[in-house]
Order: sequence, then structure tokens, then C-alpha cells
Amino acid sequence: FGSRSERRPAVSKVFVIADLHFGHEKVAELRGFTDAQKHDDAIVCAWNRVVTKRDVVYVLGDVFNLERVPELHGTKKLVLGNHDQRPARVYVELFSQIRAMMEFDGCILTHIPVHPNQFTRYELNVHGHTHAHRVSIVDRDDPDLRYIPTSAEHCEGWAPMLLRDLIQRRRRQRATPSSNEGQS
Repeated sequence: FGSRSERRPAVSKVFVIADLHFGHEKVAELRGFTDAQKHDDAIVCAWNRVVTKRDVVYVLGDVFNLERVPELHGTKKLVLGNHDQRPARVYVELFSQIRAMMEFDGCILTHIPVHPNQFTRYELNVHGHTHAHRVSIVDRDDPDLRYIPTSAEHCEGWAPMLLRDLIQRRRRQRATPSSNEGQS
């Protein structure tokens, strides 16, 4: 019989989000905020509401201003974006890993969506960069279901999303006969 003090530690969760754009006045305005401070406060609050210190968060680029990163719960892994242009030593202090891309469960995690020829190696592309937009099938307006956008605009209430749930949901969508699979 175990005592109450022998409780198992909580299992960590894995989240993903992209395009935080901390301190970016123009992006804050486009997202409906009156200023970058309110925008940044909303993202930090939403993040810390769902992420614990034991969790892992893949940040798929464009953090922009790094001053608020220490406030964010969890172990943070950064895929560099086009706005992440500081010296590497600066990111090393804030993120446990810094890469141009990462892999997770047969998927490629990037900031900018990958070229379709990468789908011979990876099943799906979890990405940022497109903000409120989605990658569409060439010559159609239908979303290409091989791509999973994770820009903050796609996150409910600006909070990071559970990565495995996103991948599993997309796999189910692609498995249904009515889904469109994109062009190879």
C-alpha cells in the first residue's frame, strides 16, 4: 500500500504554437489588440493557463521580442522563424533546443510551410508563418490537409495547442473518403 506522498508525477503534455510576435505593434493591431502590451499579456496569460512547468512547447518561429519568454511555463523548443534573427547565444538561454526544423511522430515541424516534395519523407507539415491563412491545394480554395497551421491566430484564445491531438485529428480527416488529400 502506497502512502499519499508516493503519488506519481503528472505526465507532461506536448504543445505547439507559432508566430507569437511579442512586442510587434502591427501584428497586435491586426489581431485586434489596441497595443503590443495587451497582445503580449493575452498570449502569456493564455499560455500559462494551459501549460505547466513540466510540459513541452514547440514554438514554430517568430517570437520577435524575447523579453516575455522567461514568463512562459514549460520547456520551450524553438524552430527559428524569419523574424528570429538574434545571435544563437541569446536563444540558447531561453529555449532547450533551437533548430531550423524538428520532427515529431512522422511529421516535420517548420516555421515556413515546406515544399510538397517533402511529403515523400514526412506525412504532415506542422507549421507557422501563414498567420490566419492556410495552405491551399493548387488551383483550388480547399485547404491542403497535409499542412497543419499553428500560428497564434489558429489557437483558441491564443493558447498553445496539444500537438498530438492536432496530428491525430488531421490523420482522421485525411482518412475519410470526402477529405481532400492535396496534390502530390
